[in-house]
Amino acid sequence: MSPAKPLRLAVVGLGRIGQACAELIARSHDLTVEAFVRRLISGTDGLPGHLRHIPLATHIGQVRDVDGALICVPTHAALEAASQTLQHGIPIVDCAILHGESFRAHKDAIHKLALHHHTPAIVGAGWDPGGLSVFRSWLALLTPGGVTETTHRPGITLRHTVMAKSVVGVKDARCTEVRTTDGRLQRYVYVELEQGANADRVAEAIRADPLFLGEETQVFPVESLASLEQEARGVVLDRRSSSQRLDRQHFVLEGRFDEAVVTAEVMLAAARALPDLDPGAYSLADLPLSALWGERADKAEREWL
Repeated sequence: MSPAKPLRLAVVGLGRIGQACAELIARSHDLTVEAFVRRLISGTDGLPGHLRHIPLATHIGQVRDVDGALICVPTHAALEAASQTLQHGIPIVDCAILHGESFRAHKDAIHKLALHHHTPAIVGAGWDPGGLSVFRSWLALLTPGGVTETTHRPGITLRHTVMAKSVVGVKDARCTEVRTTDGRLQRYVYVELEQGANADRVAEAIRADPLFLGEETQVFPVESLASLEQEARGVVLDRRSSSQRLDRQHFVLEGRFDEAVVTAEVMLAAARALPDLDPGAYSLADLPLSALWGERADKAEREWL
C-alpha cells in the first residue's frame, strides 16, 4: 500500500511557536509547510536556510491548496485569524491561551464559524490549555474527588544559587526547589562546570555545604545555563485522592521543557486529526488519542497499549 500524501499546512504567524512548528514539520514525513502567513512581509530573516524557500503571504486568502492552517498568533489575535482562515474553507488548529469561561466562549465562537463554513477546527491545542489539560484530566480520572496542585516553573533560590556558584569547578549555577511526593523540599542544582572540573566532586561539595544539609539535593551538570534558561519552563502536577477513599492514590508528574516546542508538537498532533473530523470546533478532550497519531496510530497502539 502506497503511503498517504503528506498533510499540507500553512503556518499563520512566525513567532517562536510558528517557527517551532515549521522546524518540526520539516523533520516529519507526513506533514509539509506550503506557506507562511504574516501581516507584514519582512523577508525570511530569522528563518533557517532550509525554510526560506517557503512562500510568504500577507493574508490567508493568498494561500492555495492546503489541508489546514496552524494559527500561531498571540491570543488576542487568534479569533480574527481563525475567522479569516475558516472563511476560506481551511481547517484550523489554534493554541490560544484561554481557560475556564473564556475558553468556552472562544470555542463556541469558533464552533459557529466552523459550522457555517463547513470546516473543522481544533482549539486550545497548545501546552496550557492542551497537553497539560490532558495530563490533568487523566490524573483526575484516576483519583475521583481528589485535589490537584499545579506548580509552574520552580523559581530560582538566590542564596542557594550564590553558594553553588562559589564551589570550585563551577562556572555558573542555578538552584530551584520543588516538593517531593511526601511534601519535603527538594533542591535541584544545575551547574555549568569549568573545563576539566570533576562533576562528582562538585556535587559532593554542594551537598556538603551547611545551606544544603538536611535537604535532598540533586545536582545536574549542563552544557549551557543560558540555553537551559531559554528552555527552563517547568511544571509539577501533584494529584491526591480524596481522604474519604480507602485506597489513597497519589500521583506526581514533573517536567522541564521548551514551551514553544511542546506547543508546536501538540499543534502538529492536532493537525493530523483534522482530515477525519466533521465541521465544528473541538478541543483535545473531544478527540480520540489515536486521531492525534495520524498514520502512525497502528504503530503507537502496538508500542504504547
